[in-house]
Amino acid sequence: MGSLQQALLAAGALIIAAVVAFNVLQSWQLRRRRRGTEPAAAPELDDDGRREPDLGQAGPEVEPARPRVSAARIDPLIDAIASFLFEQPVPGGALLERLPRAARAGTKPMLFEGRNAHDQAWEPLQPQARYAELQAAVQLASRSGALNAIEFSEFVTKCHALGEALGTAPDLPDMAEVLEHARELDAFAAANDAQLSINLQARGVAWGVVFLRQQAQAAGFGTSLGAGRLALVEAVDDARDAAAPAAPTPEGARMLPLVQLQYDAQADLADNPDVPVSRATLLLDVAHVPQALRPFSRMRDAAQRLAQALDARQVDDNGAALSAAALDQIEGQLRQLYAALDARGLHAGSASAQRLFS
Repeated sequence: MGSLQQALLAAGALIIAAVVAFNVLQSWQLRRRRRGTEPAAAPELDDDGRREPDLGQAGPEVEPARPRVSAARIDPLIDAIASFLFEQPVPGGALLERLPRAARAGTKPMLFEGRNAHDQAWEPLQPQARYAELQAAVQLASRSGALNAIEFSEFVTKCHALGEALGTAPDLPDMAEVLEHARELDAFAAANDAQLSINLQARGVAWGVVFLRQQAQAAGFGTSLGAGRLALVEAVDDARDAAAPAAPTPEGARMLPLVQLQYDAQADLADNPDVPVSRATLLLDVAHVPQALRPFSRMRDAAQRLAQALDARQVDDNGAALSAAALDQIEGQLRQLYAALDARGLHAGSASAQRLFS
């Protein structure tokens, strides 16, 4: 190893050590103030005559956030969690005002939940509810990679700033344990990530966009996801599936995309409805769809129907023909992937699986 490489490694180690020391110092200072080094203002009474903890003014690093309710839920399987325990219940509106506007640490999203003082249930923050405890979480891994030391330090800094605004010190997880868990989770996700595709290639004359849309709709792809993107969807309810939210139907169910059909977006946006398209792709993001809905079988059926209607060949990404035997083999491998996800507690189609594989 050259002297330049050694110098760079030493500089990197010093930077990480300085970041960790800074976070420890912030935590020590906040806890010291909480022990009484700095006098606390007297608690105020709300309209019902109950005492409220003094939250003070939000510090310069904590910007007011608009009230928001996230469909995703904190999950210790994929999140590092910090907690804030209150001496007296705090209104959700006061907490929402003090959350960081940018709910991210680097590329990783952050989530916030409160333990309702009435029924002790953890839930996304609601303005009118009152909370005995707050949790802040940062996602450990995604398709962009594992949470790194810089991202974790940004999370810690935001937790300290939030603690300053709330007047309570955060209980933070250990950095070394978090980063180890993040790397292990990222390795698991990389080994069990699957996005399957079946390409349709015109045998002869290319298709017009309007004709392609008509045949796609007849095959079940009736939902547009944007230019050049259609979806075969399934109506599900929360009792059947814990998948990420989609637009509610009038009956209260959610429309879950199972398989996408993708084709030339520029052709889709063109004024000429006869712009030729010679290739389209059916795409299944395995971890995003529950196994019980048989998404791969339904993708195969839709591909077969479209191939006949469009006079197209079913091919892989390299243009080689996809035989029924090859697709059967893929379906068998899928069962092993589903089993691995289930064993980890990250069932395909669950909100946590969708967050991890995104």
